[in-house]
Amino acid sequence: MKERMTKHCCREMDFFIADQRVQIYYSPSMREYYIPLKFQHAVQGIFYCPWCGVKLPESVRDQYFDILETEYGIESDLEMEEQEGFPEEFKTDEWWKNRGL
Repeated sequence: MKERMTKHCCREMDFFIADQRVQIYYSPSMREYYIPLKFQHAVQGIFYCPWCGVKLPESVRDQYFDILETEYGIESDLEMEEQEGFPEEFKTDEWWKNRGL
Protein backbone atom coordinates (compact mmCIF):
# COMPACT_ATOMS: atom_id res chain seq x y z
CA MET A 1 0.00 0.00 0.00
CA LYS A 2 1.34 3.45 -0.94
CA GLU A 3 1.92 5.82 2.02
CA ARG A 4 0.39 9.27 1.55
CA MET A 5 2.67 12.31 1.50
CA THR A 6 2.93 14.32 4.68
CA LYS A 7 3.53 18.03 5.07
CA HIS A 8 5.57 17.51 8.24
CA CYS A 9 7.60 14.53 9.44
CA CYS A 10 4.68 12.10 9.92
CA ARG A 11 0.91 11.77 9.67
CA GLU A 12 0.47 12.32 13.40
CA MET A 13 2.38 15.63 13.30
CA ASP A 14 0.26 16.75 10.32
CA PHE A 15 -2.91 15.81 12.21
CA PHE A 16 -2.05 17.47 15.52
CA ILE A 17 -0.75 20.71 13.99
CA ALA A 18 -4.04 21.00 12.10
CA ASP A 19 -6.11 20.19 15.21
CA GLN A 20 -6.97 23.45 17.02
CA ARG A 21 -7.53 21.58 20.29
CA VAL A 22 -3.85 20.60 20.51
CA GLN A 23 -1.29 23.20 21.64
CA ILE A 24 1.47 22.42 19.12
CA TYR A 25 2.30 24.84 16.34
CA TYR A 26 4.54 25.30 13.32
CA SER A 27 5.88 28.65 12.10
CA PRO A 28 6.57 28.36 8.35
CA SER A 29 8.51 31.64 8.19
CA MET A 30 10.89 30.55 10.99
CA ARG A 31 10.71 26.78 10.30
CA GLU A 32 10.07 26.21 14.00
CA TYR A 33 7.84 23.81 15.94
CA TYR A 34 6.72 24.95 19.39
CA ILE A 35 4.32 24.74 22.31
CA PRO A 36 3.07 28.03 23.82
CA LEU A 37 3.67 28.31 27.56
CA LYS A 38 0.49 28.96 29.52
CA PHE A 39 0.27 32.29 31.36
CA GLN A 40 3.44 33.61 29.67
CA HIS A 41 4.29 35.30 26.40
CA ALA A 42 6.83 32.60 25.62
CA VAL A 43 7.09 29.31 23.77
CA GLN A 44 8.95 26.06 24.18
CA GLY A 45 10.70 24.94 21.02
CA ILE A 46 10.31 21.33 19.92
CA PHE A 47 13.37 19.72 18.37
CA TYR A 48 12.15 16.13 17.92
CA CYS A 49 8.74 14.90 16.83
CA PRO A 50 6.75 13.71 19.87
CA TRP A 51 5.15 10.95 17.76
CA CYS A 52 7.77 9.52 15.40
CA GLY A 53 10.93 10.76 17.15
CA VAL A 54 12.56 12.22 14.03
CA LYS A 55 14.82 15.27 14.48
CA LEU A 56 12.92 18.30 13.19
CA PRO A 57 14.51 20.79 10.76
CA GLU A 58 16.76 23.51 12.14
CA SER A 59 15.20 26.91 12.78
CA VAL A 60 16.04 29.68 10.31
CA ARG A 61 15.32 32.47 12.83
CA ASP A 62 18.88 33.89 12.81
CA GLN A 63 19.05 33.90 9.01
CA TYR A 64 15.62 35.58 8.88
CA PHE A 65 16.80 38.62 10.80
CA ASP A 66 20.26 38.67 9.17
CA ILE A 67 18.81 38.70 5.65
CA LEU A 68 16.20 41.33 6.51
CA GLU A 69 18.99 43.57 7.77
CA THR A 70 21.57 42.95 5.02
CA GLU A 71 19.26 42.75 1.98
CA TYR A 72 16.52 45.19 3.02
CA GLY A 73 18.08 47.38 5.70
CA ILE A 74 15.33 46.33 8.12
CA GLU A 75 16.28 45.88 11.74
CA SER A 76 13.12 44.04 12.59
CA ASP A 77 11.20 42.57 15.39
CA LEU A 78 8.35 40.26 14.47
CA GLU A 79 5.72 42.97 14.83
CA MET A 80 7.10 44.69 11.70
CA GLU A 81 5.49 41.94 9.57
CA GLU A 82 2.24 43.86 9.78
CA GLN A 83 3.72 47.14 8.51
CA GLU A 84 3.66 48.36 4.93
CA GLY A 85 6.83 47.78 2.98
CA PHE A 86 7.72 44.58 4.83
CA PRO A 87 8.76 41.98 2.20
CA GLU A 88 5.84 39.61 1.54
CA GLU A 89 8.11 36.57 1.13
CA PHE A 90 9.18 36.89 4.79
CA LYS A 91 5.61 36.29 5.98
CA THR A 92 5.78 32.68 4.73
CA ASP A 93 8.36 29.97 4.09
CA GLU A 94 9.01 31.42 0.62
CA TRP A 95 12.10 33.42 1.72
CA TRP A 96 14.10 30.44 3.01
CA LYS A 97 12.97 28.08 0.27
CA ASN A 98 14.06 30.61 -2.40
CA ARG A 99 17.49 30.79 -0.76
CA GLY A 100 17.90 27.02 -0.39
CA LEU A 101 18.11 27.11 3.41
